[in-house]
Amino acid sequence: MNFSYAISVVATISFVAFGVVSLLLDLSVRELRIDVGAREQEVHTLEARIAELTQAREATEEKREAQEWANGELRRKIIQQQTAIQAQQEQLNRGTQIAQQIGPSLLRDLAAASAKNERLKGLLGKHGYVVQTK
Repeated sequence: MNFSYAISVVATISFVAFGVVSLLLDLSVRELRIDVGAREQEVHTLEARIAELTQAREATEEKREAQEWANGELRRKIIQQQTAIQAQQEQLNRGTQIAQQIGPSLLRDLAAASAKNERLKGLLGKHGYVVQTK
């Protein structure tokens, strides 16, 4: 056998082997690229979903803050109304106390004075207070 023929056969077999290996590597790379493309699509989908959820969370947070502010305003109004009601109740209590202290004495004095004054007697009668003369 000829040395150059042997080198040619070895070279041809090597080239065919390298070609087959190259083809197999190319197919593997192609499959990996397809897989990477699918994974990238999944990542983009997940990133879009994360962005949507982040936006929804921010909107919810803004609504919560607005509700807290509105609740604070309602608390302030309630406190103002409670303060006004307490002031009115205190005024009513003072009026009741004055009426209980002065009312009976004033009516007795008016009844005594009405014995001499018919107009005063009529005024007391008009309001349901009957003066009995002795």
